[in-house]
Order: sequence, then C-alpha cells, then structure tokens
Amino acid sequence: MRLLFTTAATYSILLATIGQSQDVSTLIRKADQLDAQEQTDRAIDALKQAEKISPNNSDVLIKLSQDYSDKIDAVKVRSEKLHFANLCLEYAKKAVREAPGSSDAHVCLSIAYGKMTDFVDNRTKMEYSKVVKSEAEKAVELNAENDVALLILARWNFDMATLNPILKGIAQALYGQLPPASKEKAVEYFRAAIAAAPQRIINHAEYAKALESMGRTQEAKAEWLKVKQLKPSDARDRQYIAQAEERLK
Repeated sequence: MRLLFTTAATYSILLATIGQSQDVSTLIRKADQLDAQEQTDRAIDALKQAEKISPNNSDVLIKLSQDYSDKIDAVKVRSEKLHFANLCLEYAKKAVREAPGSSDAHVCLSIAYGKMTDFVDNRTKMEYSKVVKSEAEKAVELNAENDVALLILARWNFDMATLNPILKGIAQALYGQLPPASKEKAVEYFRAAIAAAPQRIINHAEYAKALESMGRTQEAKAEWLKVKQLKPSDARDRQYIAQAEERLK
C-alpha cells in the first residue's frame, strides 16, 4: 500500500509538472502571437503569468527583457523609458544567470546595457559599452549565426571608430588604450549579420547608414533598395522602409 501510494503521488507530481510546462508553453506562444500583432503590453501580461508558473524559465525571462526593450522606444516620457530600461536589464541579468549557455540571453544583456547608456553620464556610458561588446562576443561564441549579436558588434565597432574627442578620452582612460575597432571591422560584422539573416530589415538599414557616413553612397542605395524589397514585421521595420523610400528618391 505504501509503495502504491508513493507511486500515485509521484504520478500526480509528474502530471502537475507536465501541466505547468504546457501552460508556460501556451503562454509563450500567446505572447509571440501578441508581439507579432504589436500588442506588447498584452504580451508582457501573458509572459508575467508564465513567470509566476515558472520563475526561472530562461525563455520567459529573455522574452520579457525583449518586450521591455521595445517598451523603452514606445513611450515618450524619460522617467517611463528609464523604468522599462531597468526592467529590461533586470530580466536580461536573470536570463543569463539561469541560462549562461544561451546566446540569446547574452544578446539580451548586451542590448539592455546598450539601452541604459541613454540614462547615464559619459564615463558610465563608456563602462557600459565594454559590457555591450563582451556580452555580444559571448553570444557569437555560443552561436556564430546570431545575427543580432553580429549587428551589435558591427555598430559597436563603427561607434568606437567614430567617437567624439570627449568620449574618446574617457574610453582611453577606461580601456588603458582604445580597443581595436574600425569602420572596416564594422563592415565585416554588418556583412556577417546580413549573411546570417538576410531577411531582417534592420541589418540592411543599419549597414546602409554606415555606408552613407563613409561616403559609399552607391553601396548604401543598394542596401536601402533591399530594405524596400523586404516584408516589415513591426513598426521599426516600417520606419526603416520609410527611410529607404526617402533615401531612394
């Protein structure tokens, strides 16, 4: 009888665990659908429900960080932007703690620190830039085809290569010497990001902007043309398409 009771109890626990897993998966799918419809607030609500069921689920934590990152751009008031930036960073840190081998988790942390640079002084901005780079590099080490990480490294190289004198001095003090960064290396990363995900509009658009700033106008126009040919998936993509139409007039 005791063995039978133990077996029944174990079976009940197993069923409950399976049920919880299914609930979390259902909520994640629901959040994905809502994100695709640009209903970020409702997606966050679904993910918060999933978090209550499975607080350490890295997929949930990553998606919450991503959605709070989107909220930063969606609101206008600085205090609200900072609030969502802090949440974005908090969930990214949790995701990395729970899944240190996840490339996407490290990308989230890189993005979160990048977002935080808008709310700190110049010295802290440059300190955060080191984390942006290191976390993106970890993401690429874990997944060489992670185009988001490759794009971050492209933009990091380009930004570092074009720093204004004030930030360059701060960077020099922080790094001891400026880390190797160049427009040429940025171009390599832009091309790698595009090769990894040729359908992603942001990869072509950000590359086009970099090419423009380097005076490579014909190459930039070719990238803007690709932007116009791709299907947008969100408001940001539509903004890039509008920019492409303006640039190609």
